[in-house]
Amino acid sequence: MRRSSEVALATLLLAAPVVRSAPPGSAPPPALARLSFVERRVERSSDQGWHEAKEGTPLRLGERLRTAADALARMELPWMSMTLSPASTVAFPDQYLLAAVLEQGRMQLHSEKREILKLVTSEAEVRGQGWAVVRREGNATLVTSLAGRFLVEGAGKTVALPPGTGTIVREGKPPLPPLALPPPPEGLVPGSDPQYVAPGDTVLLSWTSRGGTHQIEVLPVGSDEVLIQRDVGAPPWRVAIPWPGAFRWRVAARDERGLEGKPSAEGLICIDK
Repeated sequence: MRRSSEVALATLLLAAPVVRSAPPGSAPPPALARLSFVERRVERSSDQGWHEAKEGTPLRLGERLRTAADALARMELPWMSMTLSPASTVAFPDQYLLAAVLEQGRMQLHSEKREILKLVTSEAEVRGQGWAVVRREGNATLVTSLAGRFLVEGAGKTVALPPGTGTIVREGKPPLPPLALPPPPEGLVPGSDPQYVAPGDTVLLSWTSRGGTHQIEVLPVGSDEVLIQRDVGAPPWRVAIPWPGAFRWRVAARDERGLEGKPSAEGLICIDK
C-alpha cells in the first residue's frame, strides 16, 4: 500500500497521468513541484540537457536539479518544501512510486501536516513528518531529525529517529541506532542585538563551538525560508547578503562523523538601504 504522501501526490496528478516518456509533440509529464526560490547558479535537466533553472517554473517527473558551489534552490510541493544546498543534485524519477533521489549533497525537508515525499539515496530511504536534514557524502547517507519523527531504512533494516537524534547509513549496511547530535553553538556575534551593515559590505560572523565544521544559514525575519546556506569550518566566517532588509542567522555544528546537529539560537543582521 502506498504511504500517505504518495497517495496525496497521486491524487493531485490524476488530471495528468504519469507517463514513462513524452513522445515528440505530446504533453510533458505532470509537474511535481515548483521552484519557489533560486539563488545563484541552479540548473535543471530535461531531454535537451542541462539549462538554467528559474524561479516559478515547475519541476516535472523525469527531471533533475543541481546547484553550484554557492547556490541554493527551494522546491514547494502542496504539503511540504525541500531546500537543496550548494553543490547538490536531486532527481525526480518518472516511476510509479513517487520519490525524490538525492544523488549528492544536502537536502532540508519540511512537512508539518503530512508525511514527506520519500527521499532516496543509494544507501537509504527516508520517510516521516517534521523537519529533517539529509546529506549524501561519498558512500554514506547522514540523517538528522530536528522535529517530528522519521524512519530511515537501509539494507532491509529500519531505524526510527525521534527529534534531536540522527543516524548514518553506509553502503550495504543498516542504519546505526539513533545517535546523539552535537550541541548547538553558542555566543553568536552578531546576536540578539542586530548589526547594521551597508549594502555590499560583508558581515563577520563568529560563535563558540567544539565542532571543527559547521553549517550556516541566513533567513529573513518573519520567515523560515532559507536564503543562504554554506558548509564552513571553524569561526569566524564572512557573509555577504545581497538584499536590503532584516535577517536572522544561525549555525549548527557537525561532529567527527559528519552528523549535523541542532541549530543555534539566532543572531540578527540589518542591511540598510
